[in-house]
Amino acid sequence: MSAQFGRVVEFLCNGKTLTNKDYRIEFRVEFDDDPKPNISEVTIYNLSESTINSLKKNNRVTLNAGYQNDKGVILSGYISRVLTRRDGTDHPTTIYVTDSQPLDADKTANKSYKKGVKASYILRDLAKMLGVKLAALELPNDKTFSRGYYVNGSILDVIRAIARDCGSDYYFNRGNLYIRPRKVGDSTQFTLNSDTGLIGSPEPFEEETDDKKGRKGYKVKSLLQYRMNTASIIQLDSLYVKGSYRIKKGVHSWQGNNFYTEVEVE
Repeated sequence: MSAQFGRVVEFLCNGKTLTNKDYRIEFRVEFDDDPKPNISEVTIYNLSESTINSLKKNNRVTLNAGYQNDKGVILSGYISRVLTRRDGTDHPTTIYVTDSQPLDADKTANKSYKKGVKASYILRDLAKMLGVKLAALELPNDKTFSRGYYVNGSILDVIRAIARDCGSDYYFNRGNLYIRPRKVGDSTQFTLNSDTGLIGSPEPFEEETDDKKGRKGYKVKSLLQYRMNTASIIQLDSLYVKGSYRIKKGVHSWQGNNFYTEVEVE
């Protein structure tokens, strides 16, 4: 637990770094592997007017959090809205951050691809047209369209259709687009146990899904841990639950004295 001494939070925007040494900062950062970009909230108290005015829509921001000897990125995205209000002697400014690049979810395309085109080629091209960085492209079946392919409609709808036809899906995280199978993740080499921040015992859950297959896993709570993110592969080491698990969704939060990460793993 020694690495978790001294909470550190850094909000980076426009070349400025605002830290919890100088400001009271609260946040709620949600993350998951569904297609809809998440909107997080970062609240900073008693900013100057000039700083508030510098926080513009579509500005890129990064939020680092952790401890004196161990911190990392928990949010990277773009400002969608800024709201400042009066609350007694304080005036909190809440910055709403979308975890994808600014994009037009309704953007359409009308384009033909030649015979024999690969699905991977089309997906890279569509991501470029959408204006997002493609951080991962993994297709169990990189389908070849022998007759070519014609795109006419929503780019996101086409990306979803082609990805699923190839055995993958897509989601946005930390400003990037990921296209890969839902069960694929990123190794963190991190073991969560009572010494590294695990709080209580993992709680089992089961729920129905639209595909009728259902899903089950564990709900896990820990002290804030930036290594736990969408599709992170972690090792759970508790009294009753041990093994390798993939994170499907979760939230990093700092509210009052609560400095937690809560996730669902499968």
